[in-house]
Amino acid sequence: MRQDVASYGSNGFDAAQFNGSSGKCGFKKLDVNYSTVELGLGLGLSIKTINFRDPKSKRYTKNYTRVDGELRAEASDYHVRQPYSVMIAIVFLPMDCCDDGSKQSPSSFGQAVQAFRFRAGRADPKDEPMLFERLFIGLYDTSAESFGDVCFFDVMNAPPRTGRPGQTMNFAEVTRAIVETYDRRNSPRFEWADAKPETVIAPPVEEEDE
Repeated sequence: MRQDVASYGSNGFDAAQFNGSSGKCGFKKLDVNYSTVELGLGLGLSIKTINFRDPKSKRYTKNYTRVDGELRAEASDYHVRQPYSVMIAIVFLPMDCCDDGSKQSPSSFGQAVQAFRFRAGRADPKDEPMLFERLFIGLYDTSAESFGDVCFFDVMNAPPRTGRPGQTMNFAEVTRAIVETYDRRNSPRFEWADAKPETVIAPPVEEEDE
C-alpha cells in the first residue's frame, strides 16, 4: 500500500519517506507512514484485522471494543503531538460478517460501522485528537470462487442492516480517497466553474511595517 499511496500523491510522495514517527510518548511505527522534515507526520495508516468469529456468539463483534480502544490511543497519541497529521484507519473483516444479521440484530458488518463511525470524521486539526480523519472497513472474501477479493466501505456511509453493502470501493479507489484526504489538509484544490480544478498555495503573510 505504501507504493500505491506514493503513486497517487499530488505532492510527489516519496516511498522512502514512509517510516516511523513520533507520538506524544516517543518514537512509534505505524503500518503505513509518510513523513517529511517540513510536515513531520503527514499521513499515517493504522491497519487492524478481526479474522475469527467468537465461538459462543458466532459473530465477529467480540473484539470491536478492544480494536476501538487501540485506535483511540493511536489517534490521540499522534494528533496531540502532530495535530495537522492525517490519520486513516482500515479495519479488515471477512466478507461473511455481512451475513450473520437477523430481525433482532444487525450483522457484524453493520455493527462494525456503528461502532467505528465514532472513531472517524476528524475534519479539522482543532477537532478531537482521538478521532481519525477517515476510517474504512475492508471486507475480504474467503470463498473458493472469490478468494482474496477485497472491497472497502467508508464508515460515514449508511450500511445495510443485514447483508452485503451495495456501494463499495476497490483498492485503487480507496487509495485515491486516502490521498485526496491528505491533499485537502495540505494542498487544497480550488474548484473553477468552467475549468479543471487546480492546487493553490496560500499567499505569504506580509509583516506589517512598524
